Amino acid sequence: MDAAGELFGTETMAELCARQGRLDDALVIYRRLCAQGADEERLARWSVRLRALEAQRLGSPAALDGPSAPSSARASLAPGAPAAAPEPGGVAHALPLVVRQTVRSGQIVYAQGNDLIVLAPVNPGAQLLADGNIHVYAPLRGRAVAGARGAREARIFCQRLEAELVGIDTATLSAESLPADRFGMPAQISFEAGRCLVAPL
Repeated sequence: MDAAGELFGTETMAELCARQGRLDDALVIYRRLCAQGADEERLARWSVRLRALEAQRLGSPAALDGPSAPSSARASLAPGAPAAAPEPGGVAHALPLVVRQTVRSGQIVYAQGNDLIVLAPVNPGAQLLADGNIHVYAPLRGRAVAGARGAREARIFCQRLEAELVGIDTATLSAESLPADRFGMPAQISFEAGRCLVAPL
């Protein structure tokens, strides 16, 4: 994995890789997490998941018993709008997940199946994931990946770009790769020709 992959080497990123069929990357992350050591509960969970992914890579149906996403990724930090609200005519509309308080280091927010709106700062070490767009109406100093399940038309919008890492689907930019004229400024991140582009908001 590249430096950006190492920066984002967490359980959530491992599961994202697994869902996208990137089993080798998922295995690398889980092996690194197990080698780094952790409390007994997390180490046991990671070891079980690692064995399941190894079996899946070898074509064993037993691997299908593994979780589709970590519990930390499925849970939001703050109560948001309901996942779907009925409209006239019976059409369901997926409302975005809204987070109103600061996202602190070590916290993960995953908007599964919709957009993510954050109304407070995202601190270094915090992680945002969304299957749709990500909107941060405050400084973005942590990590953010939009279009997490392959939606390359998704974008990241932020009021102040100071991120450790941003990405659309599997394309990422680390802090060192962000354009100097956009750092600390309002910005939007999009996907084009296999890479992330940073433009004024």
